[in-house]
Amino acid sequence: MILETGRVLARSEIGDLGVVLQVAAPGIATQARAGQFVHVRPGTRFDPLLRRPYSFNRIDRQSGEIELIVKPLGDGGEWIAARRPGDDLDLLGPLGSAFVIHRATRNLLLIAGGTGIAPMRVLAEHESARRNVTLVMGGRSIQYLWPSRLLPPSVEYVTTTDDGSFGVKGRVTDALSTLLPWADQLCACGPWPMLAALGRMRDEAARASAVFPGRQVLLDAQIAVEQHMGCAMGVCRACVVVTSEGNARVCREGPVFPLGEMRFAEGEPATVGVR
Repeated sequence: MILETGRVLARSEIGDLGVVLQVAAPGIATQARAGQFVHVRPGTRFDPLLRRPYSFNRIDRQSGEIELIVKPLGDGGEWIAARRPGDDLDLLGPLGSAFVIHRATRNLLLIAGGTGIAPMRVLAEHESARRNVTLVMGGRSIQYLWPSRLLPPSVEYVTTTDDGSFGVKGRVTDALSTLLPWADQLCACGPWPMLAALGRMRDEAARASAVFPGRQVLLDAQIAVEQHMGCAMGVCRACVVVTSEGNARVCREGPVFPLGEMRFAEGEPATVGVR
């Protein structure tokens, strides 16, 4: 974990998805992995007080750069999203757990919703030279989708939209029937309802026979959970979720968890866990 002053190199807006900040942070970039996050100080004063967590959207160790997708929500998010090239950002990271891609994986299936595209894009960039990668992304409309031009050309990109404005009309789960039998490994990140839907698919697969399409892929799937945080160091316990092992801190035990460990029925991720 490193406390580092990053320098904003570029700023762009991706539809309604958010603001992408390209940041020079060589210390953090050297250690960062897909699924981990950085905690950003939202100002130069004590108000807002709490830092904001953002998953790495891109990690370039050679150039010492990272990218973050920032939604301008609240005073803190608005301040961070408004940073321009040349501005400094107070960064703490990398924090949390990371995705683990198995050496034997040949066909990697990535599933993203909203700003959950961030770690999936990192995986797509890092893994597409070594194995076949298909990325499925869902959004409310085309304005919430990640541009295909910002993905490696070898990555197969499948999109779904709630309003049918682009790609398959529906949710990401509607596009998985032909992809699950193809995949050797599945990783996902997105809003809680999307992850809960994947959890229900996994439960169905667990009850089915061994010939259920994509059964083992669902049973072994990994997910990154999005959560509000306070300290991001495991002390305040503001980011606790319920797992099969009991309460787990998203900032320490997560944000990456086995899909089968998450107890979605216990409530939204803002729950403080079981007592």
